[in-house]
Amino acid sequence: MALETETRTEVETRGLVDALDRILRQLIRTPKFKESVITLLNAVDPPAARRLVRTIFWQDPGLLMSVLGTLPAVLNTGFQALAEVAAQMNSMPAPLLQDLLHRIVEGLDGEPLGEAAGGLVKMVLSLGLSEEDSGLRRSLSSLREDFSSAFTATMGEASLAERLSAWMAATAERAKDEDSSTHAFIRAFQDALKENPDFVKHVLQPLLAVPSKQPAKKAASKTRNETKTAKSTTAETKAAKKRTDAETES
Repeated sequence: MALETETRTEVETRGLVDALDRILRQLIRTPKFKESVITLLNAVDPPAARRLVRTIFWQDPGLLMSVLGTLPAVLNTGFQALAEVAAQMNSMPAPLLQDLLHRIVEGLDGEPLGEAAGGLVKMVLSLGLSEEDSGLRRSLSSLREDFSSAFTATMGEASLAERLSAWMAATAERAKDEDSSTHAFIRAFQDALKENPDFVKHVLQPLLAVPSKQPAKKAASKTRNETKTAKSTTAETKAAKKRTDAETES
């Protein structure tokens, strides 16, 4: 019964991506197809993407509305694919994964990424999300809750602070070895700090001062309490002495 239900669900969810997957499984065995795909991907021209978006936006408003209507499904497909990519990459050996990510990040263009992020933030800030009856605000709140629960489940029970603490401890151990790349990075970071005093003053010092402020406040509070207690004890002692002297005189 469970197998039948699972099979029926798979049939019901079949669509364009499923068809592409089944076709690709057959074509990927063909060397000619793989060569064609690589050639096609090498011909991608990122700067032309802006012109393509302008064409979609302004040449045909009806097409634009249709495209925007399918955007949630397209984005959800991307999210599913990205989640599976992350799962598969987590199973790779660390050196191989590091080299792969290095090659990917090295080829990324940070300028349009920063422009896109700034434009999206500017757009979000202009939407008036402070209104409690905003439908977009409710949608974002629901999306954030789903995101948080899935993120926590994927990360595991250990909190981010615990993971950072474990990473710091492991990094400190590696940094003790003067021949390690971690030690070399620390030395390079130290040299960079010497050349950037503003970073040290406005970024590093405030970060390092956060843990030490609270104990200092507690220590100061403890000192004040001890001083008050000592004063109170002294006052009580003087009062008791006066009563004793008065009783003696009488």
